[in-house]
This record gives sequence, structure tokens and C-alpha cells, in this order.
Amino acid sequence: MNFPNQYLFIKNLERLLGKGYSLKEALNMLKHLKYKEIEYIDKKLQEGMLLSQILKKLKFKTYIYEGIRIGEKTNKLNEAIILVAKQMEFYQKVNKQISKVLLYPLVLLCFAIICFEVIRINLYPVVKILLNDYQFQNNELFAFLTFNSLKIMGLLVLIIVIIINVYKPLGNLIPLIKEYRVINLLKYLEILLVCGYSLDEAFRLLTQSLNNKIYQLEILSFALLGDKELPKLTPYNRNIIEYLQMGIKSNDLVRVINDYHYFYDSLLFDKFAKITYYLQFIFFLLLSVNIFCIYYLIMFPMFQITNNI
Repeated sequence: MNFPNQYLFIKNLERLLGKGYSLKEALNMLKHLKYKEIEYIDKKLQEGMLLSQILKKLKFKTYIYEGIRIGEKTNKLNEAIILVAKQMEFYQKVNKQISKVLLYPLVLLCFAIICFEVIRINLYPVVKILLNDYQFQNNELFAFLTFNSLKIMGLLVLIIVIIINVYKPLGNLIPLIKEYRVINLLKYLEILLVCGYSLDEAFRLLTQSLNNKIYQLEILSFALLGDKELPKLTPYNRNIIEYLQMGIKSNDLVRVINDYHYFYDSLLFDKFAKITYYLQFIFFLLLSVNIFCIYYLIMFPMFQITNNI
């Protein structure tokens, strides 16, 4: 099931559970969507599997089945699915923003790389021979960087994206990802605290349900008890630790958590939107510089040869 269908399934499931339907009744209502996965989910639930286990087997996004797992453990499935649906809405907005702002520059860059490669293979060798005949010589390093800089940068970005996807804790080095993960963690922590769980019990349940390599809840727990130094690969910073400590000392942790994620949640997408516009500017700048370099490499010497002739 692709992401749009996953979103449609979770959103409708959230709506039906919110109206008081049981999970079984909600799935029966959703069978009109005619996804074979819904029949598979219903069948596996009857066999005794948990919804989170089934969604993991169906290759749903990690944060979807992790969030639902928390809802199953706390008997707050509806609240957990509401949070999962909000996360999916954020991803949907992010995808739309990327398509709107970055798709055209990326397509243009790919087309430019192909054109530059055609020039390098077919035109530049001829120009180079002509320049040698008239005792002009281009800088070989400059020529190499002109024709290959975009490919090198694209390859580096691709390698970084693959590494972060394979080893997800590295995403904690990126401020925007770090902030997103902290906000989602605090939302689940708020649900558990409202349900009456102590902070220790909530951390234990979250450790069992979430990817501990990413969230590293033991480090958060120790940091809240004292001034433990935070490693670089944790999603937390000293400000969030001090903010949570203030909530613990004032015996109003739930309100403090709610205020934090309510405020920063509204800013998160705005920050991402700004970054996409910055990237768009960088893409066009790189393309413009590369075009100028090729012009300087080929056309400028040709003008000099024309003047000599």
C-alpha cells in the first residue's frame, strides 16, 4: 500500500473510531475501499495478531506502527491513531511543498547535467583541439570541476540521504529532524501521563514501543535527573531538558509538555518551507554558475581565436 493509500486508511480509521465504532466494525466499514490489505488486516486480527504487528508486516511507515503500538499498550488506540494521522498530514504537506518548490529545479538540474555531459563528450574535445592549434590552453582542473561539480554534489547528497535512511540516529544531527522527533515523542508522553502513568512507567512503555536507537530514552531519563552531558546523536538539547525539569519541579509536566509541542508544532512546517526556498535558490545559483563556467571555458577562448584570425 503506497503512502496516499496508507494515509486514507489511517484517516478513515481515525474518523470511525472517533465515532465510537470498534476496530472490527471500522474495518468492515472500510472494506468498500477495496484494498486487499484491509481484508488481510481483518483476517490477521481474527487470528490474534495486533494491529501494529500487521501494519509492520504490510510495510507501513515506521512511525505509523510505532504510534499504534503505544495506543495498544495503553488502551488508548484512538488517541494514538489521531497523533499518527497528524504525523501523516505533516508528511503530506512536506511532500506537497517539495513538489511545489523543488521539483522544477531538480528536473532542470538533471536536464542540465545531461546537457553538460553531452557538451563534455561531443563538443569540448573538438574545442580543445582547436585551442591547442592556436596555442591556447584551458586549466584542466577548472574544466574537470565545471563538467563534474554538479554530479559530485548530487552523488554526495544521495550518499548522505542513503546513510541517514539506513542509520536513522544520524538524523539527530540535523536540527529540523531533531525537533520533529522531540515534538512527536512529547505528544506520546503526554498521552501516557494523562492516562495516569508515572514518568518512569511512561518512559518504559515508550522504550518498548519506539526505536530506542533514535529516541534514546534512557539518556533523556538520566538527563532529567541531573546535569548529565548529552551526546550529539540524541534528539534532545539542554533547553528541552531544562524545560521538562521545570515542569517536573512545578508538578505540572503535562501542561508544560502540551504548551511546548503546541507552540513548536506550528513553527515546524514554516521552518521546513523556508529551507525548501533556500534550497531552490541554491539549485538555481549552482546552475547559473555552472552555465557561466562552461561559457568561460568554451566561448571566451573562441572569441580570442576569432580576434586572432
